[in-house]
Amino acid sequence: MSLLKDICPELRSGTKASDPSQVDQKISRRTASEKLSEAVDITDSLMKDRFSCRYFLPKPVPKGLVEEIIDAARYAPSGNNMQPWEKVYCISGDVLKAVSTEMVQAHIKCPETYKAQYDYYPTNPLPEEYAIRRHDFGKRYYGSLNVGYNDSAGRAAASIRQYEFFGAPAVFVFTINQALTQGSWMDVGYFLQSMTIAARARGLETTSHVSTAKFQLILRKHLPIKDTEVVALGMSMGYPDLEKVAQYYARQPKREVADIIEFHGL
Repeated sequence: MSLLKDICPELRSGTKASDPSQVDQKISRRTASEKLSEAVDITDSLMKDRFSCRYFLPKPVPKGLVEEIIDAARYAPSGNNMQPWEKVYCISGDVLKAVSTEMVQAHIKCPETYKAQYDYYPTNPLPEEYAIRRHDFGKRYYGSLNVGYNDSAGRAAASIRQYEFFGAPAVFVFTINQALTQGSWMDVGYFLQSMTIAARARGLETTSHVSTAKFQLILRKHLPIKDTEVVALGMSMGYPDLEKVAQYYARQPKREVADIIEFHGL
């Protein structure tokens, strides 16, 4: 009864509501409001506390959990409901080991032989503001690993980890039809973010990596990727190794709200 009194003033004061249904309505409204507030807090934390996880526990991700994540992410918005995420290939176990081994060897011996099917970064120099942020990322990331700017061996070892998929037990490869253009690529981004948030809600973490696209020829040897599919991106997923995450954590700063939004007429 104490909870009901907190929710409904009539019960707290001892007075009777003119209509018993009014009590139920007020309880219902208050409960809905509380649930909405809780949902906002949870949703915001899932997005704001997101980080690129590069350390995972050797714990398999159940197939059913992957299906749950895809089931949630498939409701991501897309222009005219085209749903341009052509295919999501989930690789693990022996297939993942084989792909990783071949990619690492290719990266060490003949990286120039391989190329992604598109340019992730501009072929011309980056505009200054983006170049600054990219440089700052590298400084923070390699700094967390105690790898100096001139430490070529340390940087090489760090770069190899991306082709080991950072030890994740599950890796996803995303493709898009080669005929589709920028708008559809943005839609795939909605899908990727939806997967990331759905994974976090289930205790998993992720990191996305464009480096996977570079070795699309190797992926095609192990996966039934059609000629019409462009390998867009990869994503590592698994249960985070929180001890190592804390040890090598490099939080990247985000732009302030006022630097992003411009109001006109509001």
